[in-house]
Amino acid sequence: MTSFYFEDIFERYSSEIDDLRSDSEGKDVLQRRVRDKHKEFSFLLAMIDTAPEMVAPAFHGAFGFGKSRLLYDASQSEPGGDGFPAWAELEESIDIAAWAHPLINLCRQKAGGEDFLVTAAVLEYLLGSGLTARAAPEAEAEEDEDSSEDLGDAGEEWMSEQGFDAVDR
Repeated sequence: MTSFYFEDIFERYSSEIDDLRSDSEGKDVLQRRVRDKHKEFSFLLAMIDTAPEMVAPAFHGAFGFGKSRLLYDASQSEPGGDGFPAWAELEESIDIAAWAHPLINLCRQKAGGEDFLVTAAVLEYLLGSGLTARAAPEAEAEEDEDSSEDLGDAGEEWMSEQGFDAVDR
């Protein structure tokens, strides 16, 4: 389960990555389009507050994640809230591709840039981990009440396999 902030933004981020993935002929062009985002990054920075899901794909593939509880905790929060780490704290717990450092420096010069960097890293973490639990539409939520407990158990099992302690409910 993620915070409402990440639940909402991840849906849009995932769709953006899917849109970038293939061209009209069905060819995989994701890496080329991500590189195009690097070239447009100065322009895209204007959207970090209004549409961060459109800017964050520039960091697709930039972060390597160990077994950091910090990312999981961050996914349960939102910018400005408890549990949302500072970029400097998160930066120490992840691997960053060399090509991403100039983009990170541009972000750090912009108001809200460090919160955006945390958001981008968490979105990449969620994209790779499969941890995001998307809410079912209201009509379906009632029908699937029993299956949501199974999903929770599966998520706890996966987290346990990754070395995290079980969350008390």
